[in-house]
Amino acid sequence: MITQSVKEIAPKTWCISEFGLVNTFLVEGEVKSAIIDTGCGFGNIRKVAESVSGKPLSVLLTHGHQDHYGGIYHFKDCDIYMNDGDKPLLNAKMLGWGVGREFMKKYVDTRGAIRSPGNEGEIYKTIPAEDPDYSFEYISVDDGDTIDLGARVLECIHTPGHSEGSICYLDKTSRILFSGDTVNNSIILMRKPNNDPCLIKKYHETLEKLWAREADFDLLAIGHDGDIVDKSIIHDYLMITSGVLDGSIKGGYEEVGFRKGDVARYGKAELWFHCDA
Repeated sequence: MITQSVKEIAPKTWCISEFGLVNTFLVEGEVKSAIIDTGCGFGNIRKVAESVSGKPLSVLLTHGHQDHYGGIYHFKDCDIYMNDGDKPLLNAKMLGWGVGREFMKKYVDTRGAIRSPGNEGEIYKTIPAEDPDYSFEYISVDDGDTIDLGARVLECIHTPGHSEGSICYLDKTSRILFSGDTVNNSIILMRKPNNDPCLIKKYHETLEKLWAREADFDLLAIGHDGDIVDKSIIHDYLMITSGVLDGSIKGGYEEVGFRKGDVARYGKAELWFHCDA
């Protein structure tokens, strides 16, 4: 049976891949460790994290989509950090899907063939027998807040766009920015009525904010499709958003895998800026 895979990406820093579908990251300090995101909830990611680091765990959520907080039911006794902007997303029907087990099944059906081909049946076996209890209390974090793990401090950077409450976590020790779904190899911004560019403008401002900090990090630890990428991809996304907003980049409608909508590409970046699915 396939299992979550663990890869060390920097000293005392690991990527835990949830069967190739979504990444979580484990960061260890001298006093405690932080797990950044908890995956969809397939299997028991806490056991995996504790097998790597035996220090007390805190949970840092990059945003409130179920493929990133879905394993939270394993961490009810831990400190959990999230931005208030994504509270309305918790237990929401993302993309019109259900929540809990229904979401997990849909996620395997739509993402499995792309990200973990041939393993869908095995992943299905890790879905809980009953819907997990996703209720949890969290500590609100925003721009400039810090989380001290003991001789290792993570800085919170509010990065709205993919979601209103998206947070990136900057680790100057490893010079890694844990970007969740704010910056991946492919980013989704959902289509607004009448193709209103408000979300593109907001995301563009977030990219400018991150690029202004580029001297503080070298790599991004991303939520999907790989584990780390060079920071220059932020600049590539800036070129796309600038072009879409000023009309020099038009993009076009495509259907690729589970994505459907208007897409533009530049360098290593792929932005679905009016995405329907």
